[in-house]
Parts: sequence; C-alpha cells; structure tokens
Amino acid sequence: MEGTEAAVVRTQHGIHRYGFFRLMIIWILALPTLWYSLNAAGELRVDVGQWGDHAIVRGVHGRESNPLEDYRWTKEHTTISLPNLSNRYRILQIRTHGWRPEGMPTPSVQFISANRQWGALQTERTLRTYSILLPESTLSSTVEIALTSETFTPPDDTRTVGIAIDWIALRALDGPGSLASGQFAGQALLLGLIFVLIALLALPGAIAPACGLLASTALIGMNVIEPLWVGVGLIQWLTVVTLLAGATRFVAPRLVRALERMNSADPLLRPLPETWITEAQARVAWALLVAALLVRLAGAVHPLFDARDIPVHTRWLSTVAHGQLFFYSTPSEFQNRQTFNPPAAYIVLLPLHLALGDMRLTVQAGTAALDALIAVLLLLIARELGLSARAGLFAMALYAALPISMTMMWWGFAANAIAQTWWVLLLWLLLRLTRAPDRSLLALFAIVALLCFTTHVGALVTLVAFLGMIIVSGWRVLPRNGWRAMVAGLLVAGLFAVPMYFIAAAAPLANAPRSPTTLDPIASFAEGLVVWSERVDLVQHALTLGFLPPILALAAAGLPLLFTARKRHPLQRTIVLSMLAVCVVFFFSYVFLQLLTRYIYFATPLVCLAAGAVLARLAVRPVGRWMTYSLTLFVVWSGVVLWFGGVLLRIKPSLVPLTQ
Repeated sequence: MEGTEAAVVRTQHGIHRYGFFRLMIIWILALPTLWYSLNAAGELRVDVGQWGDHAIVRGVHGRESNPLEDYRWTKEHTTISLPNLSNRYRILQIRTHGWRPEGMPTPSVQFISANRQWGALQTERTLRTYSILLPESTLSSTVEIALTSETFTPPDDTRTVGIAIDWIALRALDGPGSLASGQFAGQALLLGLIFVLIALLALPGAIAPACGLLASTALIGMNVIEPLWVGVGLIQWLTVVTLLAGATRFVAPRLVRALERMNSADPLLRPLPETWITEAQARVAWALLVAALLVRLAGAVHPLFDARDIPVHTRWLSTVAHGQLFFYSTPSEFQNRQTFNPPAAYIVLLPLHLALGDMRLTVQAGTAALDALIAVLLLLIARELGLSARAGLFAMALYAALPISMTMMWWGFAANAIAQTWWVLLLWLLLRLTRAPDRSLLALFAIVALLCFTTHVGALVTLVAFLGMIIVSGWRVLPRNGWRAMVAGLLVAGLFAVPMYFIAAAAPLANAPRSPTTLDPIASFAEGLVVWSERVDLVQHALTLGFLPPILALAAAGLPLLFTARKRHPLQRTIVLSMLAVCVVFFFSYVFLQLLTRYIYFATPLVCLAAGAVLARLAVRPVGRWMTYSLTLFVVWSGVVLWFGGVLLRIKPSLVPLTQ
C-alpha cells in the first residue's frame, strides 16, 4: 500500500514537472513577441487634462479646458514619468504655452533627465510643440524628466503657475530597439512570475498551458493596444503576482490540508466520516481564490484607477487614523439625512495603511482583498447547507468576477463592500454555531457580528431585518443550545454597538435641524404608485446587469434544491426564506418609500449558491460539463471586461444594480 502511494506521489511530481516545462517553453516563445510589442508603437502620448494623466504628470494644478484643448498649469517643480519601453523612445515632445499678462516675459523651463541638467527652453504666449532629445536610459523601467518653471500668480487667483501643458509624447527614433530595456526585463519577469504562479497552482490537464497562453496574449495585447497600461502599473502588478505566488507556495498547502480534513455534516448536527472535498477539489478552490484576488487587486492597485468614491473614503480613513471615530454623512439609504457613519471598516484598514503608507492604495487594495475572501466563504457555506463540494466550487467561480461585485469595486463603495464580507462570514459562523455550539465559535461570532453592526449603516438595515427573522423563526427549528448561542452572540455584539450609535450619534443629531428631505410616507407612497412600473423595470434591469440572465435563471431553479437538500442545515429553509423576504420588503420600501438599500447586492451569496447547486447537477454528465464550464467562463469574462474596462478605459459601469 505504501509503495502504491509513493508511486502515485512520484507520478504527480512527474506531471507537475512536465507542466512546468511546458509553461517554460511558452514563456521562452513569448519573449520575442513581447519585445516586438514594446517597440511597435510610434510614440507614447499623454493628453494632459484628460483622465489618466495623474499617473504620468505630478506637480500640476487641476484640469482646465477651453474650446480647443484640455490642459493643466504646472507648479514650479513638475515631474513627468513615462515607462521606458525601449531605448528607441528618446524624443520628448511637449505642447505647451507660457502665457503671461502684457509686459511680463514668458517663462523659461529647465529640463533635468538622468539626474543632470539636460536642456532649457523659452516658452511663447501661444501653444507650440517643443522637441528634446533625451539621453539614452536602458536599465531603468521609467523615464523621469523634471521640469522647473518660472512662476507667477494670476490676478484673482492664489495659485502660482508655470506653463500650461496640452499634451506630452515620447517619440521613437528610427532603428530597432535594444534588448537591454528596463520595461522588457520587467515585463518578462512579470510573465515569468505569472507562469510560476500557474505552475504552483498545479492546475489539471491542459488548463495550465491554456492559462499561460492567455496570460501571454493579454500582456502582449495590452502593449499593442496601449503601451502605457502595463508600463505604468508594472511595479504594482509585479508585487501582486509575487505575493500571490508566495501565498500559493507557503499558505496553500495548509489550506488544502484543512479543507481535506473537513467532513460532511448531517441533519443531526454531527459530522459524518466521509470526506466532503477531495485534494484536487481543494486545490481548485485555492486556484479560484487566487483568481478572485488577482482580478480585483490587479485593477485596484493600478495607478490609472481611482474608484469613484475614493476621495470620500480616504478622507474618512484619515479621520480615523488621526483618532476621530465619529463622523457623519448623508447616505441615500436615509433620504440624504445626516447620519452617523460607523468607523469599523476604516479601523480594520489601519494596519494595512501602516504597511503601505498610501491611503488610496489602502482603501482600494484592502477592499479588493476582503471582497475576494467571500469566494472561499461561499465554499464553506455550501458545506453547511449540505451542498456538494462541486456546487461550492461553482459558486466560487461565479463570484470570482461577478458583474455586481465588479461594479461595487469600481464605484468604490468601500464600507458597503467590507460590510458584505463581514455579513457572509457571519452567515457561515451562524450556521456553524447553531449546528455545534462552541465557546470559541461564540466569541468569534460575537466579534464578527460587532463588525457587521459598526461598518455600514445601509448594510446594517438589511442585516438587522434578516437576523430578526432568523431569531424569530429559529426558535422553532433549532436546538435550544444552538438558538441560545446565536442570541447570546448577537446580544454581546449589540451591547457594544448600541452605545456607539446612541452616545456618539443620537445626541449630536437630536439637535440638528430637520432636513427638507425628511421622509413623508404618504407623499412617497403616492409618488410610488405613479412611477411603479418604471421602478419595477429598473429593478429588472438591475438584476440583469448585476447577475446576467443565465445566472438568474439558474438561481431560480436552484432555490428548490436548497430547500430539499438531503443533509440540509436546520436553519437552511429559514435562511433562504428570510433572505427572500428581506429582498421583497426592501423592494417595496424602495418602490413606495424611496428608501434605498442594496438588497440585490445583499442577496449575492444566495444567488451564487443556488446557481452553483444547479451547475453541479448539470456537470455530472459530459455534455452538461461543457455547458456549465462555458457558462461559468462567460460570467467570469463579462465581469473581467466590465472591471478592466473601468480601470484602464474609465468606462463607467451602470450604477443601477446598486441603487435599486
């Protein structure tokens, strides 16, 4: 027996070495095309005053425009940082003017490149294009040019301005580029690290080389379409892939072993001896988690991307970092009335802020990482609900790039996204605690409940409604010790959360003047009757955009499977009915009272699990397997295109799924 196991291990190692060899061959063959893609463009051009220029030009004032151009005024010291794709790109062109009032000379500009004075020019009052030959720089991944301008303060203005820049370009010289390029070396390293990550994931069959080909095509394709995309975000992407590869090497084996030790749970609340998930499935689960993290973090850390609400969250993170835990806003959930903002989301992000030192990066990367963790939580919840491991894996795959989650990330509703992670974690702990009460589980349940209560006001509204239904209905279906443990954990969390709201929020708001948007139920109901059909259409549109029609159809078909699962949890039907009831209640509150809660986003776990249950049934047969894989890839592709279209092209995803 031991000899057989050793033979199996040797065979697996041989397969992994063969897979790594194939990936290495693909990497070597991709390098010439990668080099060509870095030399294909005739120029690198940045329109100053347009979206994305903030990643290239620093030390400038805000965007301005006139009928002919968009531009920015420089400060005294300005830095231009462009990716060093090849030593061919050495002609710096800058279209600018140095307007001054009559009688005042136009400013001169000095250029510093490679840490030495490189040139100077005298600007004119009207726009003109200037060209400068830069020194050769092969090893650096970026070309840094520092501008020092003579400045003045315009009338009726407090700014000191230098020159107005319309656009900047880095043009190529004739002749081939050198292989000794910082960007070529960096991007070859990035592609190599991606291949190492793929090899470490030990993906089965032809999936690994297919992923390698996809990564090569994506990287080269981005260089051909817009060379700045990879060049600007190279360091950040190298960091993300390195961290994921390190986690796969050192963390994944422990997680895989932990998943393998998980047994099935029966309706009598006792673990069954059979293994719920195989080693191969556990590895797939880790690969799906890595995919969810990679998709989110690659966009969140890219210098071109600023989430829509990032200024709000960086301001609140700064407030919390300076010791102030109480601040206010006017959320749409309460018809724009002044409301206390709980600080838990920003407290959780503080350790990451200490590590990164950048508030924008802290909010976006922290939110992305926490949101990705929902994928693995769906797998754990599937086990508690008596679903198969395959159903949990399909739920993970759907969530990896679900359009509604990508939309939430792009708009930057950070506190709401973090609250969603806490609520899904709370759901798993609720199922575990009521199945087998335990002191450590009770303590963790209370802590996570406290985080849920103090992260986001809008999410709190839906969660309280859900938990209220669970408490009332759970009395009849749960064992007494399970019900008492659940109530005790929620009471402990409430004892800490309620004083925060009443002491910090109720007193200041009690004396605040009433807002003109104060809720008038009768008027809102009358208006709801008038626009009923329009709002129903918007909700249908929101569901379609957020989940896609095939997934909605599968989720509808999967709800009966959740009800009739052979090894279902005692709370299973109650949870499903309560989530549906919450959606119905807040749908009518939106239609007739104009109170906005993101109940569609709240229902995301239920949709993924129900759809995953159906996909797992269909995947049993070969024909169904191809159909389910194709459908899953379609959902992932839709979410990835939506996300990176917003990150790299600033294509705004529809807000409808998050406002209905």
